[in-house]
Amino acid sequence: MEDSERRILLQRLAEVDRKLKLAQEQLEIANRKIKEYEEKALKAEKASKMKSLFLANMSHEIRTPLNAIEGFSRVIAETDSEEDRLKYFQIIESNNQRLGSLVNEILDLSRVESGEIVIKKEKTDLTTLFGSIEQLFKFRCPETVRLEWVKPLMSVSMMTDVNRLTQVLSNLISNALKHTTEGSITFGHNFIDDNQKIEFYVNDTGSGIEPQFLNHIFDAYASKDAEQQNGFGLGLALCKIIVEKLGGTISCKSVLGKGSRFSFILPFEGSIGGKNTESTTTANLRTIRVSQRSEMNMKTILVAEDEDSNFELVKIVLQRSYRLIRAHNGIEAVQLNEDEHPDLILMDIRMPDMNGLDATRIIKEINHDTPVVALSAYAFDENIREAKAAGCDEFMAKPFRVESLIDMVKKYIG
Repeated sequence: MEDSERRILLQRLAEVDRKLKLAQEQLEIANRKIKEYEEKALKAEKASKMKSLFLANMSHEIRTPLNAIEGFSRVIAETDSEEDRLKYFQIIESNNQRLGSLVNEILDLSRVESGEIVIKKEKTDLTTLFGSIEQLFKFRCPETVRLEWVKPLMSVSMMTDVNRLTQVLSNLISNALKHTTEGSITFGHNFIDDNQKIEFYVNDTGSGIEPQFLNHIFDAYASKDAEQQNGFGLGLALCKIIVEKLGGTISCKSVLGKGSRFSFILPFEGSIGGKNTESTTTANLRTIRVSQRSEMNMKTILVAEDEDSNFELVKIVLQRSYRLIRAHNGIEAVQLNEDEHPDLILMDIRMPDMNGLDATRIIKEINHDTPVVALSAYAFDENIREAKAAGCDEFMAKPFRVESLIDMVKKYIG
């Protein structure tokens, strides 16, 4: 081959190599764009799913207190006993506060996500603040749960937003109460980093949190409520945003079945004063309980309901005509069904330990003919379909009318 031909061939090879490299670069750019598009699509899909779960969760959270408010408002009008009227009024008032808190949380979340939250710091006495929180929650503790404020030896004042700090601590204690049926809830504060920072904490001996949820527990749209029937609500998402606005960090450690520790660390700007003299207090209060009636001529209804006020409403409406037994969760419902052989089961869907759908599946395998009516604040079409697929014979959405409940019960057991 002559030199001229060799040069031409080398030039052509170089041109092919250049075009090949250019094609590879364009392919890499195209692959990156495809990957970016896929990531955006996955994020959009995840966001859509989380918002759907969020809406389902909020539907449940709003309907639950509404059920008690609507039901007891009707019952209180038909009650002659002054003592019963007062008890029902207290239940209505408690659920009014719960509903109001939820609405405020939704509004707060909207404001803080849009950057409208304003932090107003002022000198705050932590002993006074913690004492107020203790008084607020001690009347909400069941008799099986001990609320304990670990009071420091020295009084402490710090510059902070007292309302927002109270909001965070209250949300953490409310969350602990939701997941603790027995044992204790302990809260307080410690100094760290040579008093440069202060740690606030809430410990509980509750059900604990599965490891896969810990990394997402403070996400606004990643509450596990709608999927797992036992959730954390909006409070934790708000806590994270507020703590970060205060210049701090928040975290959670948990052991499934043994309890959780929520804590947040803030920079300390304040003073440590004299000794505290008041002793640490604890609080115990009774819970609403059902007295099991033994009349053999009454048909038996098993009520699976973890909310005291919701069970109390069902009890008041039905106890004159039927024998009622209560299960606080799905596991108890399955056990009581085997022991008592009820004529009808009113099944809440969202319950701790085992949800109502799983309990219904087990019950229907054992006693296929036992009618099960789902009573749930999850009332979207998909929730109704899931309940029917699990074996529920009927579905009633909370809040329900008293007359509708009575008619439903009569339909199955007279």
